[in-house]
Amino acid sequence: MNWRTRAFIIGGAAGAAFGLLAAYLYVDSTERRGSEPELQTGEAVGIGLALLAVLRQISALHAGDPKQVR
Repeated sequence: MNWRTRAFIIGGAAGAAFGLLAAYLYVDSTERRGSEPELQTGEAVGIGLALLAVLRQISALHAGDPKQVR
């Protein structure tokens, strides 16, 4: 198995695991409050921007030390 296939498999599994954990925590917190889940537009935008920031950091991992790149 080459490195690309391994990266896709590990990334997909990790993403699915984190997604399930996030959904569980969200459902658990709304059930504890005893209210219907309400996701405000501002909260959704904030979550989306935070996810984009994480993806940007992950994509920059391969760059390494900019002093060494010529």
